[in-house]
Amino acid sequence: MKRRRLSGNVLNVFLTVLVLLMAVTVYIEYSRQIREREQMKYIASTVSAQTYEVLYAKLSKAETLKALIIKNNGGTEDFEKVARLLVSEGCVRNVLLAPGGVVSNVFPLTANEDVLGHNLMGQSAGDKEAQAAIDKDEMIMAGPFELVQGGMGIAGRLPVYIEGNFWGIVSVTLDYPEALNDITSMQNLKSQGFGCELWRINPDTGARQSILSSGTGPKKPSYERAFPILNTEWYVTVYPEKPWYAHGFLWLCAAVSLTLSVVAAVVTSSILTIKRMDKEMTEYRIRELQSQLEYDRINVLLTQINSHFFYHTLNAIQALIVLKPDAAYKMTEDFSRYIRFRVDSVGLQHGLVPFKEEMRSVKAFADINAVQLGDRLKMEYDVFDADFMIPVLTIQPIVENAIVHGIKPLVGGGTVRVSLRRDGDFYEVTVSDDGVGFIPDDISDRASVGIANIKTRMRKHPGCSIAVESEPGKGTRVVLRYPADLFKECET
Repeated sequence: MKRRRLSGNVLNVFLTVLVLLMAVTVYIEYSRQIREREQMKYIASTVSAQTYEVLYAKLSKAETLKALIIKNNGGTEDFEKVARLLVSEGCVRNVLLAPGGVVSNVFPLTANEDVLGHNLMGQSAGDKEAQAAIDKDEMIMAGPFELVQGGMGIAGRLPVYIEGNFWGIVSVTLDYPEALNDITSMQNLKSQGFGCELWRINPDTGARQSILSSGTGPKKPSYERAFPILNTEWYVTVYPEKPWYAHGFLWLCAAVSLTLSVVAAVVTSSILTIKRMDKEMTEYRIRELQSQLEYDRINVLLTQINSHFFYHTLNAIQALIVLKPDAAYKMTEDFSRYIRFRVDSVGLQHGLVPFKEEMRSVKAFADINAVQLGDRLKMEYDVFDADFMIPVLTIQPIVENAIVHGIKPLVGGGTVRVSLRRDGDFYEVTVSDDGVGFIPDDISDRASVGIANIKTRMRKHPGCSIAVESEPGKGTRVVLRYPADLFKECET
């Protein structure tokens, strides 16, 4: 009966922890999708803005032709001279004049002979936009459509009125898709994990017409945005190249959740087993159990890592994987070094660690927070190359307190400085910050427990000491002193 009750309790703990951690995983994935959608909105906005700028810069050349006609009071003198300047850009196919809507002049004439005499008031591709331009007295962009003279193009149709009377239409035609080569915002999207498509509803057929695409095709979820361009409406659709279930980080979180649930179940099983032990067990059995519990301390240590720090670090790594892969790799390395140091500190002989090793953990923790806090956190190190031993976890918790309780609460952030100096037979490490500060006699529970633990570790080693100075609004200064020959004293 007792064994059955024990198994039931362990199973309940396992399922409870698994459900909670999987809920966190779902929330992380939900947050990732929200950030992904915001990024797709930004990409769509950038692509639409650049598309407008690129096409407007080229098609607005039609304004020069309009000015020429008005200046000549409807005549076409100097057309070839002006047109030669307008087509100097490689992607301009031709410029043309259509008095009364019928093309009479085109430059260059070579390869464009078939367009002479074409009536823009007809029913060919691109003619509806010309007629709409006359009705609205505004330039309207047509295309992409199949040109009369062959090939595909995008044209800007601009009506010309002289003293209120309709003269005709001037037009600039661009080669398609060459005219869109300058839309650079679509060229590197694949490396960011996104695809993009420019498209429109073809007024001649009423069907969707793909204009430019940088991916394998629209997927769900996607973000779609309509934008006006020269009195025409185009659309931009942005979509992720990989579906949500293809992100390795999601499966990593699921694996971590399962692992931690097993760890929680093992720890629970160990605790319940200890309570179930009979008081009449032999000393040998007690020593055997104590040995087993010591073996499990690493797992217990992992469960003591601050859950908020663990969550925010993983969340930051997830965001950086898409935007800054190199920064994500660096942050993962720092997080690994930080956890490794915390785990390795459990079984250290004499409870001592080289100063350099603890500083590596300090810098790893600081670098992780620097990514999360950005410009709000500034770290300064005035540390020379020194080889001496210190009680483990005496500097790193002080730096952690300075960042978490001193700098983070400040809207503008602040600076944490770590310095080292030699004072005779002692090394002196100073950790100072310009954060919120506190009244030394009124320290918060978490900070006071941390400092109390440090004092306890320091008292185990003769000659070690800690001094704390702080004032609200002026920051905190902690001075740690270590004997230079601390390891030799422990060996003796």
